Amino acid sequence: MRPRSTEYEPQTLQAFKLRKVLTIAQLCALLRLSVPTVHRRLKEWRALSSYNASGRYHTLPSVPAFDKRGLWRYHGAFFSKHGTLKNTVIHLVRIGDRGLSNAELEALLGLNPNSSLPQCKELRGLRKEKHRRQVLYFSADEEVYRRQRRTRFPPEPTAPKLPPDALGVIILVELVKNARSTTQQLSAMLRSRGYRIEDALIEGFLEHHGLSKKKRNTRLPKH
Repeated sequence: MRPRSTEYEPQTLQAFKLRKVLTIAQLCALLRLSVPTVHRRLKEWRALSSYNASGRYHTLPSVPAFDKRGLWRYHGAFFSKHGTLKNTVIHLVRIGDRGLSNAELEALLGLNPNSSLPQCKELRGLRKEKHRRQVLYFSADEEVYRRQRRTRFPPEPTAPKLPPDALGVIILVELVKNARSTTQQLSAMLRSRGYRIEDALIEGFLEHHGLSKKKRNTRLPKH
């Protein structure tokens, strides 16, 4: 049932526009209503409660200038378009391309989610992991999880497989003699001289030293 309107409601709504954020005590004084009735009135207005300070601060939906993540701070009061701190953490982790660490969440939220959210271990839809000294959160969706983890921990580039130094010198000597040779031609020449070497190994060696056929052709004068 809708709480009975009072003559003080217009000035209370005006106070929200001026102050942007009000506490229950301030609202009780402005509306001349009891705490339970003020809570019912806030629910009717679809007011937002701060996700910090135990929900002490309240504002109207039309007041906050939310950023692209749906967050808004005003004079020590932190609000989220997603409502509770728990829902906000879940949303932020899900939209992150590399998940989020506890330190990154703290920087975004302005508070430590571990200390402010005791039920952090039970965040539906998230996976919590420890990496070295960091606590990390990823989406529980398997495909998103793999993508986020791969972005955070990209695989290290594998070093090219190169021939022994002595054989490398022989390849370079052969290349000097036959500058226009293809990889296949070079390997055929070397095999005819008793060297067992694959085309891919020569190609990797030449690419590693910036001597692939394409690059050599750009350096050679055209006849």
